[in-house]
Amino acid sequence: MSAAAAALQCLAIAAFLLRASCALQFNTTGANSVKFPNDPAEELFSQIATDLHRFTKTGIHLDMVEQPYCSEREPSFRVQVLSGQVYIAGEVIDWHNTESRNRNVKLQLLDVAQHYRLPDVDFLLLTGDWPPEDRSGQSTGCPLQGPVFMQTKKRRHDHVLLHPDHTFTDWNEANTPGWYQQQYLLAEAARAVPWGEKVGKLFFAGNIDTGNRHIMRDVDLTKYPEFDIRVWNWKDHNSPMKFVKLPEHVKYKYLLNWPGNTYSARLKTLLLCNSTVVHSQIDGWVEFWYHTLEHGRNIVLTKGIEQTGDVTNKMHKVVKKLVQNEKTAMRIAAAGAELAQNVLSVENVREYWYRLIVNYAKLQRFEVERHPDSVSLGESLTGPVIWRFEDRTCKICSQTSFKR
Repeated sequence: MSAAAAALQCLAIAAFLLRASCALQFNTTGANSVKFPNDPAEELFSQIATDLHRFTKTGIHLDMVEQPYCSEREPSFRVQVLSGQVYIAGEVIDWHNTESRNRNVKLQLLDVAQHYRLPDVDFLLLTGDWPPEDRSGQSTGCPLQGPVFMQTKKRRHDHVLLHPDHTFTDWNEANTPGWYQQQYLLAEAARAVPWGEKVGKLFFAGNIDTGNRHIMRDVDLTKYPEFDIRVWNWKDHNSPMKFVKLPEHVKYKYLLNWPGNTYSARLKTLLLCNSTVVHSQIDGWVEFWYHTLEHGRNIVLTKGIEQTGDVTNKMHKVVKKLVQNEKTAMRIAAAGAELAQNVLSVENVREYWYRLIVNYAKLQRFEVERHPDSVSLGESLTGPVIWRFEDRTCKICSQTSFKR
């Protein structure tokens, strides 16, 4: 990271901290949940009950929180709220951008702390892309798999509680500002290019060395004028392709969302472009808001692109149908933009965090005690204390390292 970028990051953290109280006490003025009667946001919040369903009968016990804390090597940290203060314990990172992911999620927690009074809670939050499998019966002293907070999962991961992902704060690795800035910037860009002036092609730009995008090496795009698909290896500095800025996407009528290995954080951003988004569903990966997507209403859903025929045949048919039904395509584009702007608003995303934490706390069956590995949220943001997994303090469970 350059010195200028590091300075900007420090200023962003300082701005958040300045608005919080010195002791990081939760703001009591927003103690009660906001009500959204007959609002599409209520559909958004319904995911919380779905995620917590597994634990409604058993409750959430301390050993169920300790189990993943003492067994998961993945980038993560433990979150505790105790008597109106928030703490971060045992923060672990690995590859190059997980520290920024951790920071971004902690800033979201700080934002919630500024607006709501939260109950005492204790949970583990993982910031990688790969949810842990159910470890029930595999950890000495803590046999039951407890819930973990994550930004993505497959539907079979019923012990994973979905939360808004790190890109709602910002996405520096993709040269992308925060979500709430994007809502303004892309809306402005989209207004400058009305539907009639958009290019009638399906557009995609991304790294070819991710997931199964390598199949594009075998596709002769000159035979498919309805596509504008640009893929390159971002590690190859001699590649003729360049990063395509998100505001450039608004120029196209149809946008392909082609996830890499798991979920694609850019999906919500593409919806802002007021273009018809075609989402290639890869192996069932979801985020906290995907249940609000409806094929033919606010998005076009297709099975995952797995082989060249899926591009040359399946995507060809999708584009042809959209071209033949232009009014439907326009309606889907407008509904997608409405979802991204209003359902995923700053207030609703913050409220989602609040309701998730409160409903989790209702299922807790133990008194929260400050963990010996913990530091205050303020300390964790201004000078992160990074732990090795092996050094985490395991008070109940035996430490068990599972390999992926």
